[in-house]
Amino acid sequence: MRKPRRPQDFLEYEKVLGFKSKERQVENLKLEGDVRVALIVPNDYIVASSGLAFYYVQKLLNHHPRIRCERFFYDESFSKYYSLETQTPLDEFPIWLFSVSFENDLLNLLDLLKKKGIPLLWKDREEHHPLVVAGGAVTYLNTEFLLPVADAVYYGELEKHLEEFSEALTGEKKEDILKALAEIPSMNVPSLGKKHSEIATGVIVDEFLPHAHIVSDAGVFLGKLLVELGRGCIRRCAFCIFGKNLKPARFVRPDRFESLVEEIPWKEYGLISATITDYPWLNELLDVVERHQLKISVSSLRLDRLSERLLKVLKESGQRSFTIAPEAGSQKIRDILKKDITDEQIEIALKMARNVGFDRIKMYFIYGLEEETEEDLRAFRKIGELALQMGYREVHMSFNPLIPKPGTDFEERRMEPVDVLREKEKFLKEYLKGFRVDFESIRESVIQYTIARASREEIVEWVKSFENKKRFRKMIFNEGRKRLC
Repeated sequence: MRKPRRPQDFLEYEKVLGFKSKERQVENLKLEGDVRVALIVPNDYIVASSGLAFYYVQKLLNHHPRIRCERFFYDESFSKYYSLETQTPLDEFPIWLFSVSFENDLLNLLDLLKKKGIPLLWKDREEHHPLVVAGGAVTYLNTEFLLPVADAVYYGELEKHLEEFSEALTGEKKEDILKALAEIPSMNVPSLGKKHSEIATGVIVDEFLPHAHIVSDAGVFLGKLLVELGRGCIRRCAFCIFGKNLKPARFVRPDRFESLVEEIPWKEYGLISATITDYPWLNELLDVVERHQLKISVSSLRLDRLSERLLKVLKESGQRSFTIAPEAGSQKIRDILKKDITDEQIEIALKMARNVGFDRIKMYFIYGLEEETEEDLRAFRKIGELALQMGYREVHMSFNPLIPKPGTDFEERRMEPVDVLREKEKFLKEYLKGFRVDFESIRESVIQYTIARASREEIVEWVKSFENKKRFRKMIFNEGRKRLC
């Protein structure tokens, strides 16, 4: 790729190269196909590189001999958009695949389309416009909000219909591609009146051993090769979609993971699972880790299933802090959330982690339930004080307002009004002085809630008024705030 001449384009080009320089390829990936496909995560590089989809979907698609899939990420300052692999401008790719993990990513997706001069609604596009296909984690939650924008939406796990999906992308014309996609049960193709008949699930992950081929020195898993050891969840948390819709949970066997370790010359791994503590062969997995002298990070822990051995391995891997999610301060609220964790189990977990040498802890909490009283809010401090009494020198408490999502046990609930949430946040900030405390933005949470609950018709009307992301965000927030009053 020849370096761009315009100063702004050159700065963008250099920024993409800067992130590319933080990546190391540990498995060969050929880029030789004649069908150019752009895999776009509509979020910044740090968020994109922290997710397995950013690498794994590219790998899956490039298995097809004709497909050349390259990766893109969103940046508000970008206008050209260059691929990470070859710094090729996005305009040169006729197929754009968006992997959408969060409802708020819709704003970034729209902003990117707007900057590239692409009509925001599929019905306004013509043959010369790129084909816009969307999928990702949000499709387990909401079947509506992507449909007015994308030419086609894939619901669920890509591996289930990978062969048909990949072959469909090689069609000569956009119409041919859409017709082939419409044959896939998990595809929704609005222009053809084709609705999806399933959310693709049930993939045997042990057969695929989902893993990245690139290691990034940016993101949550710094220098770690991402490997998905479990998909789905055995739990029943009322606020979470995966425990309800992604059953049964499926896992990669320890010997399969060990085979990967022996094939790839890498020593640090980020293990992806709903919670590694529910992994059915955890001790055998730790045997592999210790036998090959690996360093690991994990995406999630359940404090009621912790073992001292696992904590020691994490500590020896260089993990500086210990992270758990009690979700609520009081037992009453935890029971409503169906978290299935007791005060005693929290205390045991804190002691266990302290005994292996952790002196920093981060705890995730949810607030904003209608049943919540001041006593429930005060209970957060009791957990923090318990940690201090045990000798933790840093206690970090992170709070998110409850966002009732479609498809969960809380789908009939409403998010609490903005003013109520702000009062609770204000109270907690004052009451928890002395602790390190942070709060998820109430504004962004309301936007997420509003998009998640929107009908297809509402999305169409909102998108029609899109001028820029800032104004659109304000409009969606005001709409959500009005509905919560």
